[in-house]
Amino acid sequence: MTARGSASVPTETTNPYASPAEADWKRRLAGALHYSGVLGIVRGISRSFEVETRRGKRLRRVDGSRYAILCYHRVGTEGVPLFSTLPPAVFEAQMRFLRRNYRLVSLEQLYSELQDPASRGQAVAVTFDDGYADTYHNAFPILRRYQIPATVFVIVGSIESGEVAWYDKTFLALKVYPGATLEIELDRIRRFALDSGAARLSAAMQINNWLRTVPERRRREFCAALERRFALPPAALAGRMLNWSQVREMRDAGIAFGSHTMNHPAVSRLDETEAEEELGMSRHLLEERLGSLAPDFAFPFGKPADCGPLASAQLAAYGYRMAVTTSYGLNTPGANPYALRRISLEDARSLPVFALNLNLAFCWMEDSEPSKVEPAGCHEWAPLAERATSSSARNKHA
Repeated sequence: MTARGSASVPTETTNPYASPAEADWKRRLAGALHYSGVLGIVRGISRSFEVETRRGKRLRRVDGSRYAILCYHRVGTEGVPLFSTLPPAVFEAQMRFLRRNYRLVSLEQLYSELQDPASRGQAVAVTFDDGYADTYHNAFPILRRYQIPATVFVIVGSIESGEVAWYDKTFLALKVYPGATLEIELDRIRRFALDSGAARLSAAMQINNWLRTVPERRRREFCAALERRFALPPAALAGRMLNWSQVREMRDAGIAFGSHTMNHPAVSRLDETEAEEELGMSRHLLEERLGSLAPDFAFPFGKPADCGPLASAQLAAYGYRMAVTTSYGLNTPGANPYALRRISLEDARSLPVFALNLNLAFCWMEDSEPSKVEPAGCHEWAPLAERATSSSARNKHA
């Protein structure tokens, strides 16, 4: 079984060093294709054909169904999380486009169809990670308006406590730190120049990247020391996460919920006791608060080194039905249910670019075995550095 998608498919932020003229040229090209109707024609062709790249590029007939799972974080432009900004009007345009042009499915329906080798056609599912309050305030009304069957994967400990996750605190700490340079001990003594908003975001990402590689106990100790060292403004942290009342209201309106662990650790860095808390307790508490089942999981961070070779077995042991990642690509019947791929297009600020990139995802097939690909999840800080830097400039976070 092959996984479909292509890591080489361009996005708006593929090249962070692209000149404004180059970026504008790409947007204009996407706009010309979209508004001329050419993209619609290609979209129709992609329902029956795809480009195979294993032995050079060649057109081949599509065999079976293909599913794109979109990954979002929040819909909003101000405050935490600093690494993700998406204007509500842009999100609404994306959802309206999906409703008009694709079959939209819940993850439950997607899972059922993935078990059926005879299923046919294209479909799209929408997911959110983390559980930011903007999901309720800005995304939920739009999801309801267009009847989008979305799933929200929540950091259960953050919903329970009302506190943002540790990595958001790192971003905020570097944003408010008064000095022009920062010296801090990671794998070695590191010195960061903090002479711009982009430099501060980059420094925070490098710190968070390192924290993904250490044992969970060491990560918690470091974050506690970091909070003691930096005075984080309470107003910037308050009200940033969903509360249980909002979660239940969304659930009653048809939004599904799943676990994104208790504290957003790298799963591969957990010992047995920590895994019980992050994988087992997170689902138990979520289901207790919801009063209903929450059988699906989203990997934090989630690149192979973050998840480890035992991830699928661990999730099966805790009774999860499936898990989503952010390894790029589509899903086809027979895919590993604990390593489902996702596509992040939340940084596409124009509808034509969003439409073009989604269309390209359905047009390309990459030679990769999903059963052999270790799960990968949402927060990969290097690409986020590109998005956050551009978002910082657009929204004057610098």
